[in-house]
Amino acid sequence: MIDPIRRGLAREIILPLFFTCLSLTAGSAFAQWRPISQVGLSQAPPLQLNNLADVSVNINTYKGKVVIVNFWASWCEPCREEFTELTHLQEKYGPQGLKVLALNLAEMKPRIAQFLKGNGISENSIEILQDRNSIIYKTWKARGIPTSYLLNKQGKIEGVWIGAIDNADSAEVSSKIEVLLRQ
Repeated sequence: MIDPIRRGLAREIILPLFFTCLSLTAGSAFAQWRPISQVGLSQAPPLQLNNLADVSVNINTYKGKVVIVNFWASWCEPCREEFTELTHLQEKYGPQGLKVLALNLAEMKPRIAQFLKGNGISENSIEILQDRNSIIYKTWKARGIPTSYLLNKQGKIEGVWIGAIDNADSAEVSSKIEVLLRQ
């Protein structure tokens, strides 16, 4: 039997240390690029969801554009940090033919609007779609959030970033997008 003093030490030192390490590990997560061969999908599965204005958006509308399909939630810290990078990509490459679709998982419009307002992000900065039942998330075989799929102009998945894109201007991110935009 462990005496009460040792139990107290465990609670005061070991548990906080464990949770601190866990939060540092989670907070330092960065996107890892996975090529198409590791994705398990080649052609983009169907995707038709309502945006925040309750207008139905179909991914087929964006044939001829390079598309990023991002899965996120407002409660996900890496997702929140990545959101400004996604809006930056849309602003930078949108005029050249990039479309960012940010699919929110299982949250209602008031919660999404609160997140946007609290972070000074316009509802029109990127197309936000509501995957209320996470059906599209499952169909696309995503394994965590944030996850961002990169599609070429024909709708074929080129690869996926698993984790948060923490620098949209990095060579790893921008070069993949720019190559597809030139095709």
